[in-house]
Amino acid sequence: MDSFNLHVAALPRFFPHQCPLSSSGYISCKQTWIDREFPGMNFSFILSGEGEYQIDGQVRPVIAPCVITQWPGVPVRYGPRESWEEWYLIYDAACLPELVRLGFSRRDRPVWYLRDDLAAREALDEMDRLRQEVQRRGCADRIDRLAEGLLLASLLAEAHPEQDPRDRAIRRLRRRVEEEYLVDHDFEALARLVGVPPRHYLLELRARKACRLLVETELSVGEVAATLGFDDPFYFSRLFSRLIGMSATDYRNRYRMPLEE
Repeated sequence: MDSFNLHVAALPRFFPHQCPLSSSGYISCKQTWIDREFPGMNFSFILSGEGEYQIDGQVRPVIAPCVITQWPGVPVRYGPRESWEEWYLIYDAACLPELVRLGFSRRDRPVWYLRDDLAAREALDEMDRLRQEVQRRGCADRIDRLAEGLLLASLLAEAHPEQDPRDRAIRRLRRRVEEEYLVDHDFEALARLVGVPPRHYLLELRARKACRLLVETELSVGEVAATLGFDDPFYFSRLFSRLIGMSATDYRNRYRMPLEE
């Protein structure tokens, strides 16, 4: 998909929305750094690549897929290590109270990380389709709802914890298979293509699943091991520590999601 800029603020709405989108843009290969204040409320979806984001005196890693946010009048500095793929949504500052009310905009959550980029890419494809017919009746209304739905989907798919850079190779392999699902793949060759040996790829998948079970369920470490097909919980614990960089217990204590009452 080619880079684009889409300005919709002046387009008529037939079903007015409390948070009409002002503009949107897609940059397939961004290499420049941003160091400025923005007049509106912005959400930048980083779909591939990595870099750094600085706000309120704090430095946060940018590891795709994730969302970084910019508030009206707040200085920010961010950019890629080499390059990244970015899709941004821009709202007028007048929309900020409603975005805060909806829970989309929080100063204590300037960055959030996604489990995968599938929902964002599906929405990006739809945005690309809508921009081709942006003058049609009701198109701006659809764009407003698409943007809000994307923000909601991204928060519902928030990752715990921040994505590990090793996930990028796994996502590339998965995306290749999903795009070419009718092809009889040589999975060993695909794994070599993304630099992940087949057995290591499978272990990575099981480790990622273990991460989710540890933070999202009440299963004990031994039960998590059994759920993922490990007969020896001690082997699972050693493997988890080697792949993730901390013990399963430490991982759970650090990233455990709060229980709903």
